[in-house]
Amino acid sequence: MFTTFGNRGTMHLGLCLRVLILVALTVPIRAAQPAQETFTLTVPNGPTSTLSGSSVSLLCQVSPLFNVEPLEVRWYHSSNIHSPALLYKDHKIQETPVVPRYRGRVSLTGGMERGNVSLTLERVTLEDRGEYVCQVSSEQWYEKASVFLTVNVTGREPVLSVAEARGGGGGQVNVTCSSEGWSPQPKLTWRNKDGAEIRNEQEVLNTSDPQGLVSVSSWLLYACSYSDWLACTVSLSEEAKREGRILPHIYTAPTAVPGVYKEALIVTLILSLVIICALCSVILCKRRGSMWSSSQKSRNRSDQAELGQRPADQTELGKGPAETEHLIKGAENTVQTPTEQRAAGEEFNLEAAENTVQTPTEQRAAGNDVHLKGSENTVQTPTEQSAAGNDVHLEGAENTVQTPTEQSAAGNDVHLEGAENTVQTPTEQRAAGHYVHLEGAENTVQTPTEQRAAGKDVHLKGAENTVQTPTEQRAAGEELNLNDWHHVKIFKVNILLDEKNAHPAIRINKGKRAHYVKEKDTEKPSRTHLHVFSEERFSSGQHYWEVKVKDGTTEKLSWYVGVARENVDKRPAVPLTPQNGFWILSYDKEQGFHVNTDPQPPITVAKLTIVGVFLDCDRHTLSFYNVDTKSLLYTFTDVKTSNYFPLLSPGRCDKIPIKIN
Repeated sequence: MFTTFGNRGTMHLGLCLRVLILVALTVPIRAAQPAQETFTLTVPNGPTSTLSGSSVSLLCQVSPLFNVEPLEVRWYHSSNIHSPALLYKDHKIQETPVVPRYRGRVSLTGGMERGNVSLTLERVTLEDRGEYVCQVSSEQWYEKASVFLTVNVTGREPVLSVAEARGGGGGQVNVTCSSEGWSPQPKLTWRNKDGAEIRNEQEVLNTSDPQGLVSVSSWLLYACSYSDWLACTVSLSEEAKREGRILPHIYTAPTAVPGVYKEALIVTLILSLVIICALCSVILCKRRGSMWSSSQKSRNRSDQAELGQRPADQTELGKGPAETEHLIKGAENTVQTPTEQRAAGEEFNLEAAENTVQTPTEQRAAGNDVHLKGSENTVQTPTEQSAAGNDVHLEGAENTVQTPTEQSAAGNDVHLEGAENTVQTPTEQRAAGHYVHLEGAENTVQTPTEQRAAGKDVHLKGAENTVQTPTEQRAAGEELNLNDWHHVKIFKVNILLDEKNAHPAIRINKGKRAHYVKEKDTEKPSRTHLHVFSEERFSSGQHYWEVKVKDGTTEKLSWYVGVARENVDKRPAVPLTPQNGFWILSYDKEQGFHVNTDPQPPITVAKLTIVGVFLDCDRHTLSFYNVDTKSLLYTFTDVKTSNYFPLLSPGRCDKIPIKIN
C-alpha cells in the first residue's frame, strides 16, 4: 500500500512539473513574437492639409495595438516606390536608401510600443504634396495604407478691373477679377455691398503654372446701379483668403482706379489749358508794359532836345551867370549824359571830361550810396533787369556788383528785405513752385534737401527752407518712393543687439558685432533658432538700419537679417516664415540670396557688402537694399503686427562676424 501510494504521488508531482514548464515556456514565446499575428492599418479617411513651410503629421496606426518596434516601417511617396522617404529597420531609422530631399525633415511621431507609426514631415514645400504609403512588415505578414497630403499656398491679392461691355446695353460693365499663386484650386466668390453672393452670368477659369500653382480668373456683366461696390473673394478656407473691391462704373478707366472718370479728366485738361494761357498773357503784358515805358521815356527826351536851346545861344542874348545856372534844367540838358546815351543804346567815350559823373552802377561798385528815384537812374542795374525778366550779360565791367545769388554762393551774408534783392534765389524760386535748373553757376547754393542728402545738418525754421524734406512730405500725406535709397536712408536709427536674448552660440561685442562660436559638446541642444534680437522694438513710424555682411574679400557661408513680431515661437521645429512672424532676407553659399516666402522669388545680386533694412510700421512694409549699388532688392508688403524687433544671424559654423553698420 505504501509503495502504491508513493508511485501515484510521484506521477502527480511529475505531471505538475510538466505543466509548469510548459506554461513558463509558452508565455514568453507569445509575447516575443507578436508579429506572427495578422494586423491591419488605420489611416484618415480624407486628405491631410497643411500650410507651406509648416510641419504636419501623417497618421498611421496598427490594429490591434501591439509593440511594433521589432517590425519594419516604410513610408514612401507614390511617385517613388523604390526610394522611401523614411525607413525604420532593426530598431532604428536607416539613413539610406532614402530620397535626399527628405533627409533631416522626417521622423516617426513616437509611441511605436503602442502601435503608432505616424510620420512627421517638417518645413513642408509644394513638392511634398501627393499620396504617401505607410507599409508595416513582419516575417509572416505585411500591410500598407495610403495617406493623401495637400499643401495650401495662399495666393496674391485679387486684381480687379472694369471695362465697357460690348453690346451689353443698359449701362452694364464687364468686371474682371484675377489672382495667382494658389494651391490647391481656390474658390472665387462675387458679392455685393450687402454681402449677398452674385451668381448671374459669371465664368471662372483656372490655369496652372510649371510649379503647380493655380491662377484663377472670373468675369461677369454687372449694372452699376445694382450696388455701390463689388467684392471678389478668392479663398481656400476662412483662414486663407484674399479679397478685393472695386466701384463698377461704366466710365471707369481701364486701369480700374475708383473715382477717375472721363469727364473729370476732360475738365482737368481744360482748366489746365486755361490757367497756362492766363499766365502767358500776364507775362506778355508785363513785358510789353516795360518796353512801352522805356520807349515813352526815350520819346520825351527827344522832344525836350528838339524844343530846348543851347547854352551858347542864351549867352549871346546877354543872360547872366545866375540865369545860365537856372537854365541847366532846360536847354543845357539837350546833350545826353552817359547814362542817357547808354539807355538810348548809343556808344560813348568814357575818357572825356564830360563823362566824369559816375553812373549809379559805377557809384554802387565804388561803395557810394545811390538814390534810385531820380530820372537820371532810368537805366536798370543787372539785378533790376533780372527782376524784370530781361536777359543780363554778366561779363562786362558794368556788372561788377554781384547779385544776391552770387553773394550767397561766395559765402557773403545777404539782406533779402531791400528792393535791390528782388531776384529770387533758387531756394525761393523752388518754394514758389517754379522749376529751377541747378547746373548753372548761379545756382551753387544748395537747397535744404540737397544739404541733407549730402549729410549736413539743416535748420528748417527759416523762410528760405520752405522745400519739404522726405519726412515732411510723408507727414503731409505724400507717398515715399521706396525705389529711391536716398529717400529712405534719412530715417536711419541706431540699434543695439540684445545679448540676453541671443542664441548660446552667438557672441555680441559692444552691442554691434555678432559672431558664431563653437557650441560645447556637453551643452544640451538649443531650443531656439541661431539669431539675436535687438534691444529696440518699433511700433510706428519709419526706421532704417544697415548690416555689414562682408568684410574685405572673405565671404560668409550663410546669414540672414530682417524683423520678427513680438512673442514669436522660438522652437527650431517652427520654420522662419511670415506666417510664423518672421520676415527675413537670407544668404546661403549654395542657394544664394532669397526671402522666406513660398514660392521664393529669385534675387540676383552681383556684389553685396552692406544690407540696408527699411521698416515702415505705418504702411506695413519691409524693404531690403543693396547699399553698394543703392538699389532695392525686395519689399514685403504685408508686414502686420503690433511690435517689430530687428534680428540678424551670423550663420551656423561660420566664425566670420556681421555687424550693425
